[in-house]
Amino acid sequence: MRGLFEKDLRLTLARKQTLLIFIVMALIMGAARDGTFLVGYLTMLGSILAVGTISYDEFDNGFAFLMTLPFERKTYVREKYLFSLFMEAASWCAGALIYCLGSLVRSSGDPVRDLPMLLSLIPVLFLSVSVFIPLVLKYGSEKSRVALYLVFGVMALIALGAKQVMSGREASFAGLEKTLEAMSPAVVLLILTAVCGILSFISYLCSVRIMEKKEF
Repeated sequence: MRGLFEKDLRLTLARKQTLLIFIVMALIMGAARDGTFLVGYLTMLGSILAVGTISYDEFDNGFAFLMTLPFERKTYVREKYLFSLFMEAASWCAGALIYCLGSLVRSSGDPVRDLPMLLSLIPVLFLSVSVFIPLVLKYGSEKSRVALYLVFGVMALIALGAKQVMSGREASFAGLEKTLEAMSPAVVLLILTAVCGILSFISYLCSVRIMEKKEF
């Protein structure tokens, strides 16, 4: 797995011009908008770059060569999830550092107070990565985009339907809303991480099954 991790890291760092452009854009938008936007943008960028390494592996029939190397297919899948988490965490740390330094320079409040909320970006975005990875492995980088749009469309319809149901039962959900507001941010973050972790593990099992059945 160490070799796969190093391969993906080198592929990511080789895109220096793209990284530089994204970082400059992040700094400009972060200066023009709320600093928390910068953290979310960089974390999302780390997710995109991590998943993009699958496209590099797929390019020019690269999978056929990779699968001749001495590692199991589930090891390849596990490395993609771990590398995505690493890229998200590294991007989040960079964004959080810039945000904290900017807040101290501008004296715009206590940035530490926002850290629990900002930390929630990592499990949430990792869950979105966990949706995308099996789609890319199943359909390829091009077809997976269409499948991803369909998935998000279905999720939007479900969310809209849930909103309609909840709007007619506001009294029933008032107690739940008060309970969530009474919880400390650390507890909410822990629950969110646990839920996203379980769903991501299910995604990992699906990805392993897809990869083991894939023919190159």
